[in-house]
Parts: sequence; structure tokens; C-alpha cells
Amino acid sequence: MSQAEVIILGGGPAGISALLWCHSLHLRGRLLERGEELGGQLLQMYHRLTDYPGLPGLTGAELRDRFVDHLGELALEWQAGCRIEAVDLRKRTVRCAGEEISAGALILATGARKRTLGVPGEDRFVMRGISYSGTRDHSAYAGREVCVVGGGDSAIENCLILSRVCPRVTLIHRSDRFRARDSWLSAAEATPNIHFLPWTEVLEVEGSDQVESLRLRDRRSGAEYRCGTGALFVKIGVQPNTDLFAGQISLDEEGYLMVDGSQRTEVDEVYAVGDVTRPVCLSIATAIGHGAIAAKEIALRRLARSSV
Repeated sequence: MSQAEVIILGGGPAGISALLWCHSLHLRGRLLERGEELGGQLLQMYHRLTDYPGLPGLTGAELRDRFVDHLGELALEWQAGCRIEAVDLRKRTVRCAGEEISAGALILATGARKRTLGVPGEDRFVMRGISYSGTRDHSAYAGREVCVVGGGDSAIENCLILSRVCPRVTLIHRSDRFRARDSWLSAAEATPNIHFLPWTEVLEVEGSDQVESLRLRDRRSGAEYRCGTGALFVKIGVQPNTDLFAGQISLDEEGYLMVDGSQRTEVDEVYAVGDVTRPVCLSIATAIGHGAIAAKEIALRRLARSSV
């Protein structure tokens, strides 16, 4: 069994930050990423970032490249494409591709993934009319009438992007209350070819080779009907990647890990950072801060124990 002072599970901004701060605080950290490359949700941010301090105008992938370059300059230990088979939180062990690794502390930075509708037809039509990013795929559906489902910032932003190239954009939402920022919502309401369809849910995606229609239900009357469309953009938020920890730790009602102000979980020497913790603000900056806090807390606890 190999050993590490700190194992970090997840290679998005929170995990990368935690690894950098472990180095700064003289902790031997090792980062394990299940995906084929580092970056997490940065790799799904196709728009130009405007709110990350000091590096305006980069895409998510470009910012990821800056982060990876930083890790390389410091020769820090990380591994992508790591087949994580099991995690024991209380023993603080990870089995990765047959290797058992023990750690003094674990930092869980497994992030979140795009939430899917889970309705018939959704899986079948991915890349054939089902998309999870209007920022990336808007040109592929230019000239078509399309639908977007969701009620937050991402859904409204996608409507605005698609409205530039599509003759009609219909926003489907399960209520008439939206979580999106007021300025974006007002812009969408003022855009003539964006149409709102509140109190509506998608029951099924239909078509032959491509998406052709949606089976919908009015949530107030219960009536079902069909809506023709050339594409459906699913923007209903994210869900946490906590499958590896099932049955080992308490989760909130939506499956997120619960932490205190120092990013500590209920399990001793196990910390959680970034989107897997349902932060107040889902942002790169928040994830970076979480990683720093967790590493600092581990270092302080090590210092306290050594001084006793």
C-alpha cells in the first residue's frame, strides 16, 4: 500500500487549488482525476470568462491550461484517467487501478455534472437534437426553431445566444418563477423571438433520426400536448458526483456533501471542496477558495498535533 499525506479526489479548479496550497503549506499532496484530463467543468465553459480576476477573456479550457502549466512548473503529483474503484472515507484509503493508497487526509473535489431530464428519448438523441450547451452548439442548429428547458442563468443565457441564430426559441420551465439574474431575464423578455412556456414539463423527446417534437404536460391542468422543434437544449442545473461515497457520509436532500466553514465533513480528516458541497456561489473563484481553505485547515491540524 502506498501512502500520501493528502489525497485529492477530483481535478477541477477546487482540486487543483487544493494541490497547489498543499505544496505551499509543505503537505505532500497527490491529486487523482477520473477523467482523461484535468479541468472538470472548466472544459464545458465555451464562453469567454469575464469574472475571474486578472485573466479576463479566456475560455474555460484556456484557463485550465494555465492551471496545468502552474502544476507543471512546481512538478506536483497528479494523475488523470485514474480508474477509481473504491474509496473508504473512514480509513482514508483509495483504490485506483488496483493500487491501494492510504492518506492522512482526504479532500473530496469530485464536482458536479450536468443534470439530465431522465425522460424517454433523451439518451437516444444526444448530438442529434439534444444538446447541453447552446454556447458550444448554437451554430449547428442555426436557422431552426429550438427549445430550451430550465429557469436559471444558464437557461436564459442559452436562450439569448440561440436567439441570434434561430428564428424562434421557446423556453420551457416548470413554474413561472425564474432563478436567473434579473438583467438577463429582462433581456430575454425583451427579445422578440424568445417565447416563454411556463408551468410546463417535458415528458418525452420524439423523432426518427433527429429530434422532431416534444411531448409536454401543463403542470396546472395536467393536459398533454406536442410541440414541434428542431432541438432541445437541456439547462436544468447540475448534480453532485457523490456516487463513490454512498452510504459512508451524510448528504443533504439533493445529494451534496455537507461541510463546515473550514470545509470539514462529518468524517474526521475528510474535507470537501467546490461544487460537490453546494456552495452559495457556483463559480471558479469559490472553488479556488475552498481548495485553499481545506489545505490550510489540514496544515493547521498537523501543526497543532506536532506541538502537543
